Amino acid sequence: MYSIAIIIPVHNRLEQTKECLQILKSLKDSPFFQLNTVQIIIVDDGSTDGTPDFIQSAFPHVIILQGDGNLWWSGSMNLGIKYALNELGCEVILLWENDIMPFPGYFDNLQTKLNSWDWNHIVCSKIFFMVNPSIIFAMGGIFNGRTGFKKTIGRLESDSEKYNKVLEVDWFCGQGIMIHKSIFAKVGYFDEKNFPQYHGDSDFALRAKKFGFKNLVYPDLKITNDTTTTGINHIKNKTLSQFIESLFSIRSNSNIIKDVKFYRRHTSGIKPYYSLIKSYSIYFGSFIKWKILSMFGIQKKYDEFY
Repeated sequence: MYSIAIIIPVHNRLEQTKECLQILKSLKDSPFFQLNTVQIIIVDDGSTDGTPDFIQSAFPHVIILQGDGNLWWSGSMNLGIKYALNELGCEVILLWENDIMPFPGYFDNLQTKLNSWDWNHIVCSKIFFMVNPSIIFAMGGIFNGRTGFKKTIGRLESDSEKYNKVLEVDWFCGQGIMIHKSIFAKVGYFDEKNFPQYHGDSDFALRAKKFGFKNLVYPDLKITNDTTTTGINHIKNKTLSQFIESLFSIRSNSNIIKDVKFYRRHTSGIKPYYSLIKSYSIYFGSFIKWKILSMFGIQKKYDEFY
């Protein structure tokens, strides 16, 4: 029915990649993989743990594209997407990662979406914490360009009836995201220059919305995400030097430079920057607060998720 490419960016973490590919292989007899022509593309951004050699040996059907360690998330996705569209002639791109796991029936539900898809919206997944699959990590988010208010929908909440309906969102997390080639033709690709690691997905989503495309999160497209494996933000009990690094590192979602670029592109006027200043004040205050409380053995309520 469709020619589909599953794009998976990786950098080391071979064990997660092994498990990810094994899960996808185990689903090869499901309707999604039988009714469509599905290609799996691994974009290996300079791994040093034997990732490409292992994949070539154990999963010879998987396409491997090589990076030099400077692609990051957006560059890796772009390399895989461009190869899939231009070299393989794929019609549909599925953004995946090696640290996510689909709930049972995920790809059956995804096939149902394909059967009635009008191509005018982006199909997004509902993400849970892998350590506790009943707690929501994200159902996309909202962003107000007039006020600068940005929020992740459902974050750290138990799954409930209010999250069991299709939601139209302003932005999405780039995991379990299905995009038709016609959307890339109008919106372009991920901005690997300004948002190489974080905000590449939300920036793309907001740009797609400006072109008239909807970002729809489907509650039956459930995946879990291992949030403990990547990024400076997931380091528990940061030292002062790690906290300062988190303000400027590409590997941090709290990168000030990245956020200023994001607000410059998607907001107007001065008012939205007050929200940005407020969020960083809270971030700094939280660091100080938990440093003090940790001296007395008090930990964050959801510390086990990070």
